[in-house]
Amino acid sequence: MADTEENPVRVEMDGAVCRITIDRPERRNALNDRVTGGIAAGLASAQADPAIRAVVLTGAGDRVFCAGGDLSPQPDGSPFATDPARPQLQLTEMFRAFETCTLPVIARVNGHALGGGFGLVCVADLAVGVEGARLGTPEVGVGLFPMTILPYMLRVLPRRKVMELCMRGTPWSAERAAAEGVLNAVAPPGELDNVLDEMLADITSRSPTAMRLGKLALHAVQDMPIHEAQQYTQLMLPIMAGTEDAKEGFRAFQEKRKPDWPNG
Repeated sequence: MADTEENPVRVEMDGAVCRITIDRPERRNALNDRVTGGIAAGLASAQADPAIRAVVLTGAGDRVFCAGGDLSPQPDGSPFATDPARPQLQLTEMFRAFETCTLPVIARVNGHALGGGFGLVCVADLAVGVEGARLGTPEVGVGLFPMTILPYMLRVLPRRKVMELCMRGTPWSAERAAAEGVLNAVAPPGELDNVLDEMLADITSRSPTAMRLGKLALHAVQDMPIHEAQQYTQLMLPIMAGTEDAKEGFRAFQEKRKPDWPNG
């Protein structure tokens, strides 16, 4: 099916928050190259705007966050267009954009998150979900395995939980996903944005420099042996202590007032 959509991703700057919305409700907010490129561009725009302190990723409507890859068949009957001479998937490039984004990214899981949509939940820093949402990786039901999102699943879940999701292909409820650590919170449909806004209020009131350097450090040390991680973090601590944000934070603490972040 030809892609005739004008803009499958909406990017809106809302004060200190960049809101990225997959806007394909008629296709269950499924991923294709235009969507993955739009999300990556939205993350880049947020990074380039000094007023932005956090990113929210969600799907249009109130039923599906993202149903995964768009499986409209190719002429040969396969679900994806591939070129052996160019094996790099645009989906992978989108996930790399999340890796390099130093802003906090929150997934607003307004409905089902399946396959690649589940990967989006896992690659985000935080996630809040609505009651009734189903989250998981049903790919084995169509002869596939969630290859591209495995690294992000393994950073959120223990190996055997990953294998359970991938091999059984049975999605979890939002409540189960929260109990397993995939979601930070679950809310009734009418309360989802209240829970999200409370989280955003906390995040956007904290030091933006600490957020950026902290995310860089976390991504750097997550795959290091413990000795290398200790060396890295002990070098990072004095760097952070010397920032203008840290100096203002210490002054505000001593003066018993709220910090006025110089990089806010």
